[in-house]
Amino acid sequence: MSGKQSLTPIYLKDPSPYLVSNADEIEYTLNRLAKKPELACLYADQQRHLFVLSALLAVNPETILFDYGPDQDLNRRLLSANSICCVAHLSSVHYQFDFNAISTIIFNNKPAFQCPRPQQILRLQRRDFYRLSVPLSTPLSCLIPLNNGDAEISISDISLGGMGLLGYFPDISLDVGSILKNCRIELPLIGVITADVEVCTSSEQLLKNGIRTLRSGCRFINLSGSGQTLLQRYINQVDRKRLALE
Repeated sequence: MSGKQSLTPIYLKDPSPYLVSNADEIEYTLNRLAKKPELACLYADQQRHLFVLSALLAVNPETILFDYGPDQDLNRRLLSANSICCVAHLSSVHYQFDFNAISTIIFNNKPAFQCPRPQQILRLQRRDFYRLSVPLSTPLSCLIPLNNGDAEISISDISLGGMGLLGYFPDISLDVGSILKNCRIELPLIGVITADVEVCTSSEQLLKNGIRTLRSGCRFINLSGSGQTLLQRYINQVDRKRLALE
């Protein structure tokens, strides 16, 4: 099962390429989520701090049923919400869908949440590019030019297509759709690459030390051919070191 810290909503500038609307595909996905069942988070009114940790229990012709959460106050607040966002993971795929109605029903002699079946599901699979997790021993940063100098943001992972940034920065807009100009990344023993990047996703993460932070998924807009070569050389270098230690 997925850890609850990773079950956070993802908001895309243009989600249409990742939306599943076919009824048979939705049926198949829901049944797979209910089979184990998989862990799910139900968020109330787009508030990331207000959620119920649950699981999909059953799929009916018109409705789906979720397990009640352990916190009764959170259960009541979810029942009074105007909108609910469900997030679940299955086989490294992120599934997310919304609904506006939720009620209580008795299922297997226990209270459960009853919701209408979703008409569409956001499905985000693994990226086309191999994505390298940046080793903690040799951290990597993205330098973003500001009027009074550079802002330095930690990079959690990187690929030829983009990177993940970690942290909240009041002087920088990390909203989905934001363009960060002339970003520089110093690759240890390799060189410096420069590119504009677009923020494509935004989600909260809970780090191993218990600190909650923001992960911004970004794509490179104009990374040059020479920049791609340097980045690929860096990725290969880190991979070789990891393999040597195994």
